[in-house]
Amino acid sequence: MARVTLLGLPEDLERGLAQVLREEGHKLARRTRLQNLRHGPKPEAVFISGDDPQFRRTIAELRESETEVPVIVVTRKPETAQWLDALDAGATDYCAAPFERAQVQWILDSAVRAEACAA
Repeated sequence: MARVTLLGLPEDLERGLAQVLREEGHKLARRTRLQNLRHGPKPEAVFISGDDPQFRRTIAELRESETEVPVIVVTRKPETAQWLDALDAGATDYCAAPFERAQVQWILDSAVRAEACAA
């Protein structure tokens, strides 16, 4: 079970992802802005919207303030170019809707493990 923050996701993406994460027993926090991320316990992973045109800036700001937290980009766009753009921007991984439990769990587990090994 991980502490996960959903940061600035569109309502439909947030709803679908939150359902999958809750079913796996993860603790969720929803934040609309990066500044709100500093309230409460530190997340073990942050999911942000890749559909937001400012997602690269959000990743950069997260890396400046919370460098060790995995950042997973969530989107409706499953194209390889989007995935590579997210990774190039500093994301830990990328997850496209519709969300499958096994895929989301694997991505989250992988991201949290990688950060634990790096620490």
